[in-house]
Amino acid sequence: MLMDAGPEPHGRRDARMVADFARRFWQDLLHVPGVDDDAHFFSLGGHSMLATRLMSRMRKALDADLPAGLIFDHPVFADFVTRTTAALGEDPATADERPRARGRVTGPVSPQQEQLLRIEDALGPSPVHNIVVPITLDSPVDGGVLRLALHALLNRHGALRLAFPIRDEDSAHQQVIVPPWTPADVELVERDLPAGTEGRGEDAVILKDVRRAHLKPFDLMRGNLLRAQLFRRRHAADLLVLHLHHLAVDGVSQTVLLDDLAEAYTQLVTEGRAHATDSDAPNHVDYALDRTGRQDGPAADSRRHWTGVARDLAADLAVAAEPAPRGMRYVRRGAELDTSALRGLRAWAGAEGATDFVVVTAAVATALGALLGRRHIGVGTLLDNRAHAAHERTVGPFANSTLLAVPVPSGATPRDIVRATQGRLAEARRCADSPLDDLLGPPCATLGLHPDDLVDAVVAFDRPYQAPPDSVLRMSPMYDHGGLLVPSALGPRLNVSLFAHDTGTLRVTVEHAEDPEDPQRPDAVLSAVVDTLRLFAAAPDVSVAPSPSMVPR
Repeated sequence: MLMDAGPEPHGRRDARMVADFARRFWQDLLHVPGVDDDAHFFSLGGHSMLATRLMSRMRKALDADLPAGLIFDHPVFADFVTRTTAALGEDPATADERPRARGRVTGPVSPQQEQLLRIEDALGPSPVHNIVVPITLDSPVDGGVLRLALHALLNRHGALRLAFPIRDEDSAHQQVIVPPWTPADVELVERDLPAGTEGRGEDAVILKDVRRAHLKPFDLMRGNLLRAQLFRRRHAADLLVLHLHHLAVDGVSQTVLLDDLAEAYTQLVTEGRAHATDSDAPNHVDYALDRTGRQDGPAADSRRHWTGVARDLAADLAVAAEPAPRGMRYVRRGAELDTSALRGLRAWAGAEGATDFVVVTAAVATALGALLGRRHIGVGTLLDNRAHAAHERTVGPFANSTLLAVPVPSGATPRDIVRATQGRLAEARRCADSPLDDLLGPPCATLGLHPDDLVDAVVAFDRPYQAPPDSVLRMSPMYDHGGLLVPSALGPRLNVSLFAHDTGTLRVTVEHAEDPEDPQRPDAVLSAVVDTLRLFAAAPDVSVAPSPSMVPR
């Protein structure tokens, strides 16, 4: 793998140097031998996560605070180089603007953590923010070495050792990174599954144990937000289950933790010790301190954008009068599409500069528009929000929720809706400068709504985790497509998750709030999404959006 170059002095940052860095990083991230001037990042297999990594590498190599949306707005190589070079001259980074490690172990919480802690304060100790990461171990594992590797993980990432002291009602939340734990303090429970529990019996035993561990609240004042279970299966690969808390991690953090766990385990096996962490890297307390110093409220452009989003979606709510969810007990349904679906979608969407996520989001919005008789669909999703290269490997809850008001007008084609979705996502990236409730709160209050009223569905798109190629610990995270671990939870009315397998198949999973008056609703939503994805794949220029006659009056 190519190594990132060190920062380049400001005076030497010209177009040729920008092109050299960009070409190397495109080749490395996209696994292509060469990159021509007319190469398209997304046509070559790029997606949003790779785009984020590209911009992190470019910022680090050029020592500049480049806009996160550059690659999305300019995905053709020559144009990307031109715009990147121009951005260097327009807004040179200064030392004061870059994240830095302060050596602080106490400080305020980040806006993302504040949102989570408000819920924790309201509910008291609960598992509502507990995260389960089940991992199949594709190679034999030594339990003692695994414990040491988990210990190295705790020591490497201060976010896993965060404690949140009790506060007075009038004081602000604070976070504290507690001192490193000893290996004996690592919460790793090993269980050898007994004979006679093979197959479904074995799965039932594991599920019961995992559910019990998941439902156990973390002690937020102790400073250990990682627990683990290791199941020794008699006729299948061993299973490692990590239990984490959302106050310490987000989706990208999980990938970082898996990479670092594999690295630490490999170092322990091959060298007898795990390497120390980089003390110069900023942690999540540093990030929270940076954000605290910049909280001036949303900019004017941001306020205009979110006012428009609220008005578009509220106008449709007034027409369709969709009732608010009455319960948060979920029903899950799933389906698998063969390779023709993704192949068909990518055949035309790449030329539009659209990622897989944009295309499937457009399809989900189209399906819901037809079901609900709506001209706009509110799609919630997460933005990585790691705007600086220094945070690329920092563990913490960086992600911000965002909301897209996706238009699905009468007579629109898949290509039209994908382009519109792409535009709405680009606007949301530029305006996601605060937690979503803070951004949508004022315009929703004016309209007599709560921000949750505007969310028709939350959409997620994922791919298989790729373990480091030289790792001794071979891991395959298990993506949950079966029954729900816990059927009741806080969340939106509808979640739609899509998973692109290495084989080229596409898994669609729908989780819908249970409604005794309409028990077939989850099946109807799944069927509509699957049918619309197939239509998008086969006929990008044929009208698929609902006609005006479908909209209730």
